Amino acid sequence: MADVLGLPIHLLPDYGDWLLAQLAQGNRGVHVVTLNAEMAMQAEQNDALAAVIRQAELVIPDGAGVVLYLRLRGYRVNRCPGIELSECVIRASADPALPGAPYSLFFFGGAPGVADEAARVWQENVPGLAIAGVQHGYLPPEEQAPLLERLRELQPRLILVGLGVPRQEFWIAQHRHVCPNAIWIGVGGSFDIWSGTKTRAPGWLRNNNLEWVYRLYQEPWRWRRMLALPQFAWRAVVYRG
Repeated sequence: MADVLGLPIHLLPDYGDWLLAQLAQGNRGVHVVTLNAEMAMQAEQNDALAAVIRQAELVIPDGAGVVLYLRLRGYRVNRCPGIELSECVIRASADPALPGAPYSLFFFGGAPGVADEAARVWQENVPGLAIAGVQHGYLPPEEQAPLLERLRELQPRLILVGLGVPRQEFWIAQHRHVCPNAIWIGVGGSFDIWSGTKTRAPGWLRNNNLEWVYRLYQEPWRWRRMLALPQFAWRAVVYRG
């Protein structure tokens, strides 16, 4: 276990293997937080978000800035992008070699139609995938209760929530009791990528820790939020908490 600006980071040799072991054992729920620089800076100003992150069973180093922060403090750690971890677990959930597979999945989030298309693409590419349900993220308050009842009845084992940070983290923390044995992962904009609505940064940008440049190109309205990146880099150098 390490920390980033006072937030926990779990240091495991293979996050995917650990999650698959939890899935196979099925004896407790897991909230996975994919920590990056932007989320860490938000948590400094939002005590409720910081509390949710500290209570999560697994916090992974999703962002290059988080990895830099840890390496400057002597930790040997590699980046684990949340989208790649989610893809690993989704594929494995239908693997007959995994005890108890296939495990049921639920996709929640994204604009209307996006999660449905993401589910269609996944089912087309992974034979035997058990997607129990899909729900877009633009639900009015009066439709939240029926969604929770649906989850309670289905009891999916892997629930992917793409509502953006910090909304998805709060939503999982508030409602995870509905499916107490599930693995809950906040996947941000992954449904957009899986559905083909958006594309992920080319490999050479990802390999050089410049994925944020591509995201800014796709979503220029995010520029104010991107200011957290240089702020975090400065904190990585000077923070001594």
